[in-house]
Amino acid sequence: MTILTLDLLRHGDAEAAGCYRGRTDVPLTPLGWQQMQAYATRNPGWQCIWHSPLQRCAGPALRIAQTLQLQCQADDRLRELDFGDWDGRPYEEVWQQEQTAVMAFWQDPDASPPPGGETLGAFCARLQALENQLLTHPGLAQDPVHLLLLTHGGVIRGLLGRHLGLAVSKWSQLRIDTGSLSRLKIGYDRQHRWCELSFMNWQPGLESLG
Repeated sequence: MTILTLDLLRHGDAEAAGCYRGRTDVPLTPLGWQQMQAYATRNPGWQCIWHSPLQRCAGPALRIAQTLQLQCQADDRLRELDFGDWDGRPYEEVWQQEQTAVMAFWQDPDASPPPGGETLGAFCARLQALENQLLTHPGLAQDPVHLLLLTHGGVIRGLLGRHLGLAVSKWSQLRIDTGSLSRLKIGYDRQHRWCELSFMNWQPGLESLG
């Protein structure tokens, strides 16, 4: 049995708060950079960093990798859900203009994606493809692998929700704050898989990170 440990780090506070920021590429705020810097103080065992190519993830990933002397690579599959016509628009504005569509999305996001947006089926397919690739990481043949994925709240909820067996309509109930870390362990023996949610929504200063 080999074990893949995924530390799922949500980017720090970013500009355009209060908006649908799926594919919208906004930078971190000074607070966001401060949140991310806290993860560059020591390495709990990360062997590599994978990150979303959007700048709110790519910038801090490169900085953390440089400080901790780790390899770092971008992957499009770690992008946030594409909100289509809503992307970049304030939540309140979309709600006022398209209440029926918004309610349908939150009640059944799989059946009612945002207009012009990514379906949950496509979203889950890219997360599964990413996971399959990580589970065939060359290091898994010999040693446990411990990776840091610096990504978005929706991606983290998707990875956790799928492994916990939650309906997609329940994913939004998983609290994933900016600058928070969650740890998912996946055991794999080429025939069976198991998973463990070690912790969720941890932030530096709240408790020790083991």
